[in-house]
Amino acid sequence: MAPLSRVIVVLLAALILLTALPIPARSAEMPSSLRLSATYNVTATLKWSRSKLIVSSTALVTNDTGEQVNSLTFSLLPAKIGWMRLKSVTVGDTPAATAVSGQTLGVTLPAPLEPKGQVAVTIRYVAFFGSKAGNSQWMFVKANGIATAYRWIPWLSKRVAFKRPNFGDPFVTAVSSDVRVSLTSDRALTFATSGVRTGVSGLTQTFTANNVRDFNFSASPKYLKRSASWEGVKVTVYYRNLRSDKLLEWTMRALKRFSNKVGPYPYATLAVAETPYGYGMESPAMFWIPQTTPGASRQHIVTHEMAHQWFYGVVGSNQADQPFTDEALAEFLTRDMLGHRTSKCPLATLDSTIYEYSSSCYYEVIYVQGDSYLDAYRLRVGDSAFWAGVQSYYQTYGFSITGIRQLLDILDEAAPPELAGGHAERFPRTYVPV
Repeated sequence: MAPLSRVIVVLLAALILLTALPIPARSAEMPSSLRLSATYNVTATLKWSRSKLIVSSTALVTNDTGEQVNSLTFSLLPAKIGWMRLKSVTVGDTPAATAVSGQTLGVTLPAPLEPKGQVAVTIRYVAFFGSKAGNSQWMFVKANGIATAYRWIPWLSKRVAFKRPNFGDPFVTAVSSDVRVSLTSDRALTFATSGVRTGVSGLTQTFTANNVRDFNFSASPKYLKRSASWEGVKVTVYYRNLRSDKLLEWTMRALKRFSNKVGPYPYATLAVAETPYGYGMESPAMFWIPQTTPGASRQHIVTHEMAHQWFYGVVGSNQADQPFTDEALAEFLTRDMLGHRTSKCPLATLDSTIYEYSSSCYYEVIYVQGDSYLDAYRLRVGDSAFWAGVQSYYQTYGFSITGIRQLLDILDEAAPPELAGGHAERFPRTYVPV
């Protein structure tokens, strides 16, 4: 081919490629979409040998706000750590303007969504699993024969910065009443998911989940399974190298204790999945335990992640802005069962964001000092009043999003008046002087 002809062919190919790619609109807004509701219907194909996930997700969004809505905001972690390529975003049959910022995807609606109105938003993308643990890559990784996918479904949210000076969770999502997921793989895989498997056809598996605020999975061609049941709840451990008998024993013990102390576990199943790297990670009806977890820490991690089924899973919160709300309460449930200890860091306020705590003291303040605060409060007001408050909090705010003030207020309501209160010193932002 002549040099000039070759140049023309290359230019034409580049032009075709550019016109095929969606161009994010810089003008797309990113207001909070937490007051809206949505159901999700998702199909995904996992190309195992290529470490590739191809996703088409349709959110049927209902405007519950009483006001017109002009744009939607979705949380989508592969946009930050999955080398994501956004293929298309449509509202109904109409292409929509989009903007991506970190883990947040903004979608401008072609026409305002009226109160009580519904609209179907379909988001198609391709992402690639990493192979290393660093920079939070372990949340979307394929290593040691296991793939993990966290926050991979575009989910109504608000703009939340994915900055982790510690291992805090920069997420906040509302509950969806119905999630349907079809996972197709190019080889036989066992999937551990947040949902119940409802069908298998060749290499395609379907799952459903109800009343969940995210839906995550891990997958492996070599997963083994071990199960037990209690009070109608089936617990399944998906494992390769970790001791499944111990994982199952610790999970069942926590399930029984927290169900009795706090309130009934709300799902029919629970998946406990071994993963390659990172930290223990919670999801409704599922949690991850990394292979790298030190043996002496495993029972603690299992128990803590199990506690998250109640607090963040059922009673949701803004995990980035008020980590005390779920982490301190989950750690209290854990240490109330396994034993308390004192913090190795100086006393600090308990109502800062995850972005403000250092990596060395985040756990010591939010988890350990948070546990100590709640335990001291329990001792002050008495066991009966304290647990009545915890149960009331769970019943009152189940499947909604709450915060520190709601938690402490409802504990105070259940306590003797002369013993309640006194929170301002450790929660100065929550109790601002009038």
